[in-house]
Amino acid sequence: MEGSKVSRIHLPQVPPPNPRMRRPLREQVDTQTPLHQLLVTLQRKKWFLLTMVIAGGVLAALLGLARPSQYEATTQILVDAPSRAAPVGGLSSTQDLLESSIDDHITMLSSQSHLRSVVAALRKTDAANVAKAADGTKQADVATATSSPDLARVEPPKSRPVLDDLLAKIWPQSTPAGPDAAELKVLRDGIRIGQELRSRVISVGFTDKDPTRAALVANTFVHVYIADLASRSQASDEQELDSIVAGLPAIRDSLAEATDRLERYRLSHGAADQGAADNAAKETAELTQQISMSKADLAAQVSRLQRIQDLRKQNAPLASLAEAIGTSELTDLATRQARAPEDKDISKAIDNAVEQGFARVAAEADIYRSQVEALEDRKKVLDAVVADTAGRLSGLRALEPQVSILTQRYNDLLARQQDLKRRIANPSAGVGVLSAAWPPTNPTTLPPIFLVPPGMIVFGLIGGILVLLRRHFDRTLRGEAEAEAALKVPCLALIPRAAITHAKRLKQLVLGQQESGYSRAVTSLLVAAAPSQLRSRSAQIMLVTSSMPDDGATELAWSLALVATRLGGRVLMVDLEPKGAQLTLEFLDQYGGPKARHSFADYVCNRCTLEGAVTSMPEIGINLMTLGPSEDLLTLLSRGNGSEVMEDLHSVYSVVVLNGPSGLGRPEARFLTEWADVVLFAVRWAKTQRHVARGVLELLQGDDSIPVPVGSVLTRVNLKKHAGYRLGDSADLLREKVI
Repeated sequence: MEGSKVSRIHLPQVPPPNPRMRRPLREQVDTQTPLHQLLVTLQRKKWFLLTMVIAGGVLAALLGLARPSQYEATTQILVDAPSRAAPVGGLSSTQDLLESSIDDHITMLSSQSHLRSVVAALRKTDAANVAKAADGTKQADVATATSSPDLARVEPPKSRPVLDDLLAKIWPQSTPAGPDAAELKVLRDGIRIGQELRSRVISVGFTDKDPTRAALVANTFVHVYIADLASRSQASDEQELDSIVAGLPAIRDSLAEATDRLERYRLSHGAADQGAADNAAKETAELTQQISMSKADLAAQVSRLQRIQDLRKQNAPLASLAEAIGTSELTDLATRQARAPEDKDISKAIDNAVEQGFARVAAEADIYRSQVEALEDRKKVLDAVVADTAGRLSGLRALEPQVSILTQRYNDLLARQQDLKRRIANPSAGVGVLSAAWPPTNPTTLPPIFLVPPGMIVFGLIGGILVLLRRHFDRTLRGEAEAEAALKVPCLALIPRAAITHAKRLKQLVLGQQESGYSRAVTSLLVAAAPSQLRSRSAQIMLVTSSMPDDGATELAWSLALVATRLGGRVLMVDLEPKGAQLTLEFLDQYGGPKARHSFADYVCNRCTLEGAVTSMPEIGINLMTLGPSEDLLTLLSRGNGSEVMEDLHSVYSVVVLNGPSGLGRPEARFLTEWADVVLFAVRWAKTQRHVARGVLELLQGDDSIPVPVGSVLTRVNLKKHAGYRLGDSADLLREKVI
């Protein structure tokens, strides 16, 4: 009797192995060059890249609109040409002097001390403007209070936002070294100083959001510098004038004495012509000139020493004392004391530097004093020689050159004195304003439209990098050759993705739309997995399993069962999911006849016949056997006789589809391979990771002691996306429409 226990002793003829299942694996030959792969990847993600490019352009435009416009005002200053005559080098030497002078000016314009002076000048200007505005506001307030005395007062400015405090805590900024640090940073960041080509023009530009403010800062920057140079030049001229005024009486007395001596000699001795007397007189005149210069230097040093003493008694600022002493070390110490006024070591170092500078100036004065005494002693000796020569010879020519030299020296000093008075009255800085800055009308920042192309390019590159990184780190399976190389088993088919996977839709898709890609793919898989069943009409048991529950194994098993009904034989669907798959429950609900009283466990344990464990579905031509929800599959597989079950199923059904549990969640699926003639391992396309699929497949294969053919099937393939990879496998044929 069909399905009886006795029928199991009749051994059917075992079908020969499927040659397709035993064929050698295809080699994963990469026929695409790296450039071609890159182009294919970019072509496949063109809409994503286009979105990134558009987003980059929009974001760049928004940033450009949100960014405030910057205006740059420029002041030009002209450096005076070098007044010293060029040496043998000619024009090149003159150009070198000019370039050196321009470099000095640019360096001084960029110095920290000048920046501080500009900040102080701007602060005074702002204070004056605020005072004027305050006076106008007071007058307006008085008029307003007279007309409306109950007007509410203006609210004080709000405190710093909480968001700024939070950002300051997350990203702390460096503590300013002084009260002017912030203003100095703004001035340093906005200022621009440079030479115009190779000319004598230096441009000073400042960038700010307010064009009026930019012009004010640029003009103030230059005016402060010119005023500082003029004051320094005036102080130097005043010091030189004091030295000349101190030396004029001595020159005048020497000239009067020489003139008197010449007149007395003429009256007493008359004229004489002696070369020796001339030489002695010339040497005496030169010595007298040296004495005058030394006395002038001595007077300058004494005046400088007296000024230092007065400044120390008056407790003058350290900057004035440093300027009087003229030492760079004291200037540096003054700058360091301004940054750290409480540092006692710096104060002690300043005192030591002041004492050393004062001692140095006093030593220089003593040296000049000794030099003057030595020259006067030498002059006395020379005067005695001249007198002796004049006594023995005629001293007329010895006195005349002396008078002439003293007269020339005295006239030069008078002319220099007049020139210094003129320069002091009208001090010159050596530079002048060539063009003052006006508030600019055109911003220096680029319009937002010019930021769009760079933004699009940058975001396009970012999108391309993201696409390439995703492609590099993508470890899923998409093609036949790729699956065979990763899993080391043949890839039998690529099953397209069905729009809706419920029972009625799946039946219509497989049996009602046989020209569809899905039906053709499942039919091709059945033909590839069980070709012997078509030739010899022998039975075939196929195990469908997967690594993950959502890999589409149940959908694939039902599809194979539906296609197998077209072969004309009896088809059995065995669902071994512990709680029953949702798709199986839908088939039972829509196409199932009288429900079986027994389950797969009862049949395997010989508690019922095969007919008592199956549920007939005559509308679709499939019998169904399920596993009870409380039955342990591992116990059944370990106790049951797989060979007897296979013999019984072979004798009754043409095609038996075993829907096994997922290998990752139910490792006992390894035992089901002994119950099947072929194993179909479902791998979800572009979803299941390679290492997961490979690990579960190795678990199913075990030690390869059971010669059961195993093949992989990629399920739920998106044909449209798959075509973008241009792999050239069987999925590309499914896109073609059959007429």
